[in-house]
Amino acid sequence: MYFKVRSILILCFIVAGSASLSAQDIPGQYREKFSESFPIREEQHLELKKYIDLMVMDQKEQTLSKFSPDYSGIKQYEKSIIPFREQLAESFGYPPPLAIKGTEPRTVFVGKDSVCNIYRIWIGVAEGVEAYGIYMVPHKIKGKAPMLICEHGGGGNPEAICDLDTRINYHSFGHEAVKRGYIVWAPGLIMRCEYGGDPEIEGAERNILDNRLKLLGTSIIGMELQMIIEGTKTLVRHHPEIDGDRIGMTGLSWGGFYTLHVAALYPEIEVAIPSGNFREHELMLNRVDDPKNRVDRNLFNQVGNAQVAGMVCPRPLMIQMGAEDTLFDLEGVRREAKKAAVYYEKLGVGDLFEYSEHSGGHVFENESIFRFFEKHL
Repeated sequence: MYFKVRSILILCFIVAGSASLSAQDIPGQYREKFSESFPIREEQHLELKKYIDLMVMDQKEQTLSKFSPDYSGIKQYEKSIIPFREQLAESFGYPPPLAIKGTEPRTVFVGKDSVCNIYRIWIGVAEGVEAYGIYMVPHKIKGKAPMLICEHGGGGNPEAICDLDTRINYHSFGHEAVKRGYIVWAPGLIMRCEYGGDPEIEGAERNILDNRLKLLGTSIIGMELQMIIEGTKTLVRHHPEIDGDRIGMTGLSWGGFYTLHVAALYPEIEVAIPSGNFREHELMLNRVDDPKNRVDRNLFNQVGNAQVAGMVCPRPLMIQMGAEDTLFDLEGVRREAKKAAVYYEKLGVGDLFEYSEHSGGHVFENESIFRFFEKHL
């Protein structure tokens, strides 16, 4: 035991001595302070920054100018935007893998009130996946009627925008629409309704589903685009009361995002009114210089909201925002809206685009929306 302990102590002294020796100046060894080589590291950083600045500026200019449709005529314009529409679809992974033509709707009667019958509808749109939505049919229609696709916002549900329960920022939009004689189709998104008290869904939260879908070459947005578009196509095929030539779409917040993008990808949408969601693309590109901002590697391959609006053109489009909406940089929104207006103006249909700003916040302003639909649908 004595010899074992003594051996351990000797080893410790040797190790400690070696460490002490290595930390000391050895005669004849060149030494310098770390700070003396900082100019080299600084030069490397600034050299790479200059390289990136030149590349980013070039890529940024290309991104903002690459959407270049043919303005020689309506038909030529519509033909010229097809490749851009395909690029937009591909950026979201739409259509997703195993997408299918919509199955026959599975319909459940919910109830009726003084103005409409209300149904819940499920439609298969991919292997094992159904689109879901609320379908409202006015009592007073005779023959065919126009249909509005009404899309709810983040953390919401179709029941909210249809006013089955109160969510004040929609201002009972779905119910107000059926009062005016519109059929309403309100597709659901893959979201929990937090303000409704939905519990967490373990292992199937939206972000988790999105991450896993991206591994499969699509995304939660790609899947929801499939739900909305294929669900709508199927509904029109199976419901003769819908006038398939008079389909409009509107939505608030995330619903505004989907309104703009569905209208760009699905030309059967005759009139589109995204509300409470329109961003300046150049501002998004400039955020690469914010160290707190996570940057998508494919950012320069994406198209901005004005360019997506150009894919809706020449169909009527109104962008609605609230002057008190604190979720968006309104000066940037206005600049982006002006860029969107240019596509319509160059094609000679400037009267079909409108930027409408109401005095409220992140809410629907119903009257201007219905005015635009009544004028153009």
